[in-house]
Amino acid sequence: MRVVLSIYRRLLKLEFWRWKHVNYPILGLFALVLAWDTATQILLKIGVSSHGQFPMHSMRAVWSYLAAIATEPFVWLGVLALILAFLTWLAIIARVELSKAHPATSFSYVTVTMASGIFLHESISLLKICGIFLIMLGVYLVAE
Repeated sequence: MRVVLSIYRRLLKLEFWRWKHVNYPILGLFALVLAWDTATQILLKIGVSSHGQFPMHSMRAVWSYLAAIATEPFVWLGVLALILAFLTWLAIIARVELSKAHPATSFSYVTVTMASGIFLHESISLLKICGIFLIMLGVYLVAE
């Protein structure tokens, strides 16, 4: 418990948490890129799930599979979300140091895991939650 309180106190000392210093447009762009990235992953998963596993036994099967998913609307929506995430990312790295911006994208592990639990009904085990916590701790340490 002491460790958690220590981390919490250190988080409160970060400039990010002092609301008068927050750059809201940049924070909004980060939220947007996380939303687009999460949407990309969920939409692509939904799009390919109805077509089975990716075949690896022959090139003919691979081309057949690719032709089938090329007509899938969820795949195209996922590609659109990916393009929007890319454009948002360009807006972020044009304004923020890459060494600070890139670690923040690790929060997509949190959002994708939560969204897959909600929309895809995937299980979220205690081990996954611990892993997500470690990722968030790592992002904090990189930003320090």
